[in-house]
Amino acid sequence: MKIEILKFHLYSKRKLKHQLMIKKVFLAIAIIVLAYNVKAEGFAVNLQGNKQVGMGHVGTALNFDASSMQWNPGALATLDQKYSFSVGGFATLIKTEYTGALGKEETDNPTGTPFYLYGSVKVSNKLAIGLGVYTPFGNKVDWGKDWSGKYLIQNIELKAIYIQPTISYQLADWISVGAGLNIVYGEFTLNKEFPIRNPADGSFITNGGVELSGNKIKYGYNLGVFLQPTEKFNIGLSYRSQVDIDLDYSDGDAKFSNIPAAFAPVFPDGGVAATLPMPASFNIGLAYQIDNKWLVSADVNFVQWNKYKSLDFDFENDPTGMLDSKSPRNWDNTMIYRIGAQYSANSKLDLRAGFYYDETPAQKDFYTPETPGANKIGVSTGFSYKFTNKLSLDASLLYINGEKTKATDSTTGFSGEYKNTGWIPGIGVTYNF
Repeated sequence: MKIEILKFHLYSKRKLKHQLMIKKVFLAIAIIVLAYNVKAEGFAVNLQGNKQVGMGHVGTALNFDASSMQWNPGALATLDQKYSFSVGGFATLIKTEYTGALGKEETDNPTGTPFYLYGSVKVSNKLAIGLGVYTPFGNKVDWGKDWSGKYLIQNIELKAIYIQPTISYQLADWISVGAGLNIVYGEFTLNKEFPIRNPADGSFITNGGVELSGNKIKYGYNLGVFLQPTEKFNIGLSYRSQVDIDLDYSDGDAKFSNIPAAFAPVFPDGGVAATLPMPASFNIGLAYQIDNKWLVSADVNFVQWNKYKSLDFDFENDPTGMLDSKSPRNWDNTMIYRIGAQYSANSKLDLRAGFYYDETPAQKDFYTPETPGANKIGVSTGFSYKFTNKLSLDASLLYINGEKTKATDSTTGFSGEYKNTGWIPGIGVTYNF
């Protein structure tokens, strides 16, 4: 028996190292989707306010209500109302189609329900403070247990809650500044299968399973400058810092299932350590009040994805280092272009529409079904109805369409054509007084 186990270890090092490395890559991708803030491309849909989503998710140069603190902390001090509250949520109906050797397959994702809650108070005419709680990630991606890429991923569930205390000060009538602290709690679960083979002849024995999970609290910050050179024209500048997601053995876990007893030494449960930099983003926004009816706004977001060079992993229960690996990614910097408009039909009803184009940072040589990125467009609409001068109902609808992408993961050889689409309705209320 000892000889057989020894043979298996030797075989594993030569034959199974490739498969086990895949497992680590998936863990990192899950962390990426979970941890990066509002500018992520892929399944991380930007949903931090119904008014802004209705206008293509612009917001850097807008000061609607307390929700403005998420786009530009500097805008908070410019609100007219002493108290402002905004709360709402969305239903994410996201689908990805994959076409490969076995034909067309698609995800069967449960509906995600990201939410937001903002509150602010004007301490004085120039000073405002606020608190935001929102979930920029909350999607569930389910490819099914038996799809052709089950050795890569079966399903992934992501949860992230951002808590953002904010302070904002108006230096003069035309300029205000602000800062926010991002306190981020995130967790994820990912399931996949992998083949177990006979070390003697390489014949298939059974499929093993692995569940990867982890949670972490991390910190970042955002800074904002809000300019009002005229009564009708606003300029917004904001910067969101890089956040390093560093899991140690106590944060990340790997649990294996359906492993024959003789194979257990090569698939030990335990912790996983990894460090991954999340890129910074710089945002510029313009807003112009054409007349009493029309407001237009545009944002450009620059995301410094080129900081994401490689995935490096260290397994706790792997003294030989056989499972540890480095996997290059070499993502590119990206730009997101957004434009939106609001039309005040009457004293109670505001109508909105917007459009954006979002570039993908993913390289086609390192493409995986956990985050099947693509250059995509978003088209949105929405409205607010004022029941009173203080209380309004806010609603939005966003349609996302990613271009078809043919790509291959050079690490595993898995290739095919991907297509992403999604519908996201949202509803909320705003109360200002």
